Amino acid sequence: MRLYAATAALLLLAGACVASPWPELPLPEGVRAQSVAADSVLNGRRARILRAEFSGSVDDALAFYRAQFGRQHVENPLRDARVIAARQGDYFNTVQLRELAPGRVQATLMSTLMTGPGELSRVLRDTQRLLPADSTVMNTMESSDDGRRAVMLTAMNAVDLQTNRDELVRGLRQRGLNLAREERAPLARGSALTLWAESAQEEATLSVIDAGEHRLVVINRVREARP
Repeated sequence: MRLYAATAALLLLAGACVASPWPELPLPEGVRAQSVAADSVLNGRRARILRAEFSGSVDDALAFYRAQFGRQHVENPLRDARVIAARQGDYFNTVQLRELAPGRVQATLMSTLMTGPGELSRVLRDTQRLLPADSTVMNTMESSDDGRRAVMLTAMNAVDLQTNRDELVRGLRQRGLNLAREERAPLARGSALTLWAESAQEEATLSVIDAGEHRLVVINRVREARP
């Protein structure tokens, strides 16, 4: 989720042009990437996510991608990682670099298609309707893997924890999902609530977290493909 939140801000720098094939993001010689999400939608935009590991330090990796991306790139720290990104034709490319161990770096590479209208699936629109009325959606992510369609939505509102809980549970039940379990955990300021719900073809996990004057709501839904 942290990568998606950081990338969402970077996407604002991108423009639009005519669509072209997915770019092959550069990797050091001899390194191969594995697919994490070949069919995903980030904030309404088609995206492809890969992951790779290679030798060296994060600074070495940053130097490599600075040379590959040229002068028109953006860099940002992200907790224990660094993010470097640049526009390439129709796509905005992002690389998150994290040290796994001394001399070993993990790279998460994402290309996002910036042309054409944004996409909001039926499931994503339905997930937004679970939220209390004054909620603001911050990030969305959809992916498909082995017949399982997953949706993740992050939002924020000023509604209290209990009202969030009641609204979410009511919406889940309207959609045929039964509340299986719920847990509360104390935080330095307030508390956090996690709900688990399920039906014959769907599982959902929902978290509501106190964030000062606001509440952060994270909804994950995973649906099995219909036979």
